[in-house]
Formats: sequence, structure tokens, C-alpha cells
Amino acid sequence: MSFLRRDPIKRAKKHVDKALEEIEEGYPEFASQEFEKAARLFLEEEETDFAVKYFREAAYAALEAGSHLRSAEMKICASDALLMDNRFDAAGALFSEASDHQHRENRVNDSAKSLSTAIICYLASRNFDTAINLQRKADKRFAGENFEKRPGMLLSSRCVAVLCEGKDTNEKELKKARSAARVRAAEEFLVGFVTKSVELALHTEVVIEWAGAKKDEVSAKTPLEFELRYSCPVPVQVVEKRYSLSKSLKLTNEPNIEGALSKQESWLLEVTPVLSGDGSIGPFNLTLEGDQVLVNKMSNVIEFRIARAPSDLSMDLTPERIACDLGDETVFDVVLLNEGDGPADNLKMEVVLSDGLEVSLGSNEKTIQFIGPSERLRFQIYVRGVSMGDELVTVRITEGKTGKETVKTAKVIVG
Repeated sequence: MSFLRRDPIKRAKKHVDKALEEIEEGYPEFASQEFEKAARLFLEEEETDFAVKYFREAAYAALEAGSHLRSAEMKICASDALLMDNRFDAAGALFSEASDHQHRENRVNDSAKSLSTAIICYLASRNFDTAINLQRKADKRFAGENFEKRPGMLLSSRCVAVLCEGKDTNEKELKKARSAARVRAAEEFLVGFVTKSVELALHTEVVIEWAGAKKDEVSAKTPLEFELRYSCPVPVQVVEKRYSLSKSLKLTNEPNIEGALSKQESWLLEVTPVLSGDGSIGPFNLTLEGDQVLVNKMSNVIEFRIARAPSDLSMDLTPERIACDLGDETVFDVVLLNEGDGPADNLKMEVVLSDGLEVSLGSNEKTIQFIGPSERLRFQIYVRGVSMGDELVTVRITEGKTGKETVKTAKVIVG
């Protein structure tokens, strides 16, 4: 009876020592059994880290002995121990390794079950990128008409679609997928946690809306305001965010997305179009977390056309008033300045003279190809008085794209 009352930790260490001896003597299959016995004793004493360590040692020894299936079994035991402490990320890695071992031995259904559990572990740990990558691996590995019949594949694919890809399903399909997954007792909390998150995600809304009137076309360089908001059936808070903007947009006022638990919240954000062409804002990805709940949700996308930034021409015509003798030549300076954010191009300049004046050099029409933002263009107009009286010189600039006119007039007194 005293033997039965011995300290389980000491007994576990005895098994570890025995396993090391078996390895030295070249018997890895016996070492694997001893490591497993030690791991289960540590697990009884809630020494999870030691239990995981020796389940893994048992797996490595089994692999050395050429048994992929036993190695998979031991890694699943280690994963189950990690699930007891909600260490989902580490458990996911071991389930994934177990799936590879099982697949190597052509245990297709077992491999599918282990891989689907690994994906759900990564969803629970918010490691969404890895979950997506593993689901793609599963799609390729178990492709074919029986894909959704593989244990767990239907469930993991539904969960990834909703939580990571922003797709929808209905609760009836989710329950069907969970039933087909053959959930073990050790996985109940994990699967319950993730499927509850999926159910809430289906009733959670993340939306981007115009903060004002909707626009199909906007001007480059003109700031735009949008409202980002969420609503959820239970109180949650944002723990992660990811923005998606087209290259033609720049986020100029990023909202401070923080706050206490709430069923709904909204923020104002500002973006500035920097290039003309097509623009889009979204989807925005918010990870919302609450009590026993994890919701990863993507917003809608708003698309619009970005027109080229407008030009803004101003013109100086000097002098504004001048006197000259009959037959004399007078020179006027014209300065064009583009004060807009966009270029002015294909400009037509016309010089309109009253009857007592004529152009003495050049012509009364001119084409200006391009004036960039903040650029200045200077040229001169030469006129001659041909009859006495008060005469007018009018310079008209017409923009080819918009038809907008800029006009200035000066007075010439021919004496």
C-alpha cells in the first residue's frame, strides 16, 4: 500500500529516467511508452507544462521508432493538455503536426479531423492568417466531392469563411457542421467558444458610410469624411484593427479606436484622394472581443471615381491704364498663376481689342499647353493705337477641359 501512496511526481520522474535508459539502449518504442506514463502522471497533478513536454518526447521517440500514428496520438494528447489551459495557439501547432503524420499514413479522416481542430485553435487565438493558410492547405489536401464529409472540414471552413473572409452562413448550417465535426470532450470548450463567436459574427455589423451625402465622384486633393461603426448583440471592444485603402487614397485623420465594452460604437475618419482614377475605402477589419466572445468582422467597401484636382487660375494684366500717342506701341504684361491643386491645360488665350487698337507683334490668339499647380506663366502683349480715343484691351483665358474663363481688361487712352 505504501507503493500506491508514493508521490506521483517522483513516479513520473522514474518513468522519465527509464525512458532515457531505453533510448540509450536503442529501444525508442519502449521509451515512448515510458514518456507517456510520465506525462499522464504530471497531468494528474496539473503540471501541464511537464505533461506537454513528455507527451512530445513520447511523440519524438515514436517517430524515431518509425510510428507516425503513435507520434500523432501523443501530439494530440499534448494538444488536449494545452486546451485545458486555453493555450490555443500552441495546441493548434501540435494538431497540425499530428494531421501531417496521419496523412502520411493515409489516415485521411483522422488527418482531416486533426487539421480542422488546428484551424479552430488558431481562430480561437486570433491567429487568423495562420487559420486561413491552414484552411487553404486543407482545401488542397482534401479536395474532391467528399471534402465536406471529412470530419471537421465543414465546420472549420464555415468558421474561417465567416470570421476571416467576411462571408455569411446561417445558424442551421453552422449546427449541421458542428454535428459533423465529431467533437471530442477535450475540444468542447474550444469549439463552443469559436462557434459562439461565429454566431455573434453573423449578427454583428461593421459598416463604413459617407459622413454626409453619398458621392459617385470626388475631386483629388479634397478631404473626404467617412463614419466607421459597429453593432454587436453583446458588449465588445476593439482589440485589433486593419484598414484597407486603395493606393489613390491617404488616411489623413486616423480615429482613435479604443474604448470600454459597448454594443455599438462609431468613429469619424478622414481620407484624402491623392491620385485621380478609381478609389475605394474598405473593407475594414475589426476584431471585437468580449466575455467569452471573439468576433472578427469585415466591413463593406465604398467605391467612387476620383476626378483630377481642379485648377484655379488667376491673371494680372498691367498696366491697368495707360496713355499713348497715335501710332505708338504699348506693351502689357500678363501673368497667369495656377493656385489650384490640379494642372490647367489646353488653355486658349484671346486678345480682344476695341476698334482704335491693333496687335503690333504676334497674333491675338495663343494656345498654352500646361500650367502646373503653383506655377506662374508670364508673357507680353504689344498693341498700337490707330485712332484717337479711349480704347480697351481685353485678355480672355479659356480652360479647354472645363470651359472656365478668366478675363482681365485694361484701358488705353490714345491722344
